[in-house]
Amino acid sequence: MTALKTLVNQYLEYLEIEKGRSDKTVRNYDFYLTRFIDWSKATSIKDITEEAVRKYRLWLNRHVEGRENDTIKKNTQNYHLIALRNFLKFCTKRDIKCLSPDKIELAKQGDRDVAFLEADELDMLIGATKKVAGIIGMRDRAIVELLFSTGMRVSELAGLQIEDINLKRDEFTVRGKGDKLRVVFLSGDAKEAIKM
Repeated sequence: MTALKTLVNQYLEYLEIEKGRSDKTVRNYDFYLTRFIDWSKATSIKDITEEAVRKYRLWLNRHVEGRENDTIKKNTQNYHLIALRNFLKFCTKRDIKCLSPDKIELAKQGDRDVAFLEADELDMLIGATKKVAGIIGMRDRAIVELLFSTGMRVSELAGLQIEDINLKRDEFTVRGKGDKLRVVFLSGDAKEAIKM
């Protein structure tokens, strides 16, 4: 029987190579799985039982982290469980006898509140960038205009190079989460802010 930590390492390599997951995703999965192993003292895949998972879920739900003594949020608890469930799917595909991944259910979460900026709030935000003189103000305005115009994530914008933007077509391709490509479009204001 292969040691559990060896199986986890094989799984992390699988995520990196076969699935093409980002370094950050692989690190997160490593953290979540290592946390489970350390908590449960599991050394073999057989140690991952329904009862162990049930107790782990209770521990996650009651565990306190951070300076403000906050408990782990439901969506973060689910990340831990998703990592464990996907690891078990990996083992199942390799014909390793283990707990069925279907036995791990995720915690119910409330609906997300989506908040949108009102037009006057956006104007105020853009106006604040105009009050900053020089190149810093121009940069800040381009950032705000690009984020609003394209819906890009901050991390996507941080990795953007000026040569990636096609000002003639008012569109360009962004590499997002999971290395997926998508086309985003520039508003006239965003285009002007970039040209400055």
